[in-house]
Amino acid sequence: MKNIIEFYYNLSPENIKQENNNYYFNTNNNNNYIFKEYNINIALIEDIAKLNIYLNNYLNINKIIFNKYNNPLTKINSSYYILILQSNKINIDLATISKFSSISLPKINTLERNNWQILWSNMIDYYETQIGENSKKYPLIRESFDYFIGLAENAISYLTYTKKETPKTIYDNKVLSHNNLYHSLEDPLNIIIDHKSRDLAEYIKISFFNNNKNIFQELDNYFYYQKYSDYGIRVLFSRILYPSFYFKIYNDIIQGIIKEKELNSIINTIDKYEIYIYKIYIYLKKYSNLPPVEWLKKTKN
Repeated sequence: MKNIIEFYYNLSPENIKQENNNYYFNTNNNNNYIFKEYNINIALIEDIAKLNIYLNNYLNINKIIFNKYNNPLTKINSSYYILILQSNKINIDLATISKFSSISLPKINTLERNNWQILWSNMIDYYETQIGENSKKYPLIRESFDYFIGLAENAISYLTYTKKETPKTIYDNKVLSHNNLYHSLEDPLNIIIDHKSRDLAEYIKISFFNNNKNIFQELDNYFYYQKYSDYGIRVLFSRILYPSFYFKIYNDIIQGIIKEKELNSIINTIDKYEIYIYKIYIYLKKYSNLPPVEWLKKTKN
């Protein structure tokens, strides 16, 4: 791989370390790189690279390095690879998320995400088929699956009702967002364009499992600068209802990345999580007359 990197990028890689199909190395000027396999969304890579170039004018994020043929991808045998210059790790907090949301973006339709309920519905169908074929192999998933599918269906219903009954306003613009907030904020391959409630909702859910005692203070500061419409608050809450954290662990278990017992960290906190979501619901009612969720009304705080 050293010769390939030298040939295509005119770099002299040192200390090359391989992890699966990814290669980490540095150069004599102390820059750190990752040369990683990239075989998804090939058709989108030009737009991803275009957005990355634009964002590097505003943020210190990882930078896609073009090869000597001015292409973001390099084909090696039957696989594509992309070279990324790594920046400093960006801490995930609401101040940073707010900063990302405030950057004016170019119009790149291919990177926009907005049909959440369609995606969620399709994923539910997929998961139900998958677990139906593997229920004996994964007893903890089988035990908890129906509950979290119910949460997901609640989220879909809430979002569908919101889109039907509540108009958007000028505050419902698309902003810099992330496909997976668990991954990183600085990775250009993780950046998408979506409603600003996306990253906020994921951060709120992550905060529960990180035992973030300052979440409501952070929310006060966030909403001081970020204005939300009724529509925005309602789609925010619908995304909070969607148990993305569960499906992330579910996928990791199915793929053999982690053991099924890791699911206990979620199953054992269901009651506390319901109380947390109820408190978030009450908090958000300061900004919008949120429609009630019947099972939440029965939750005791």
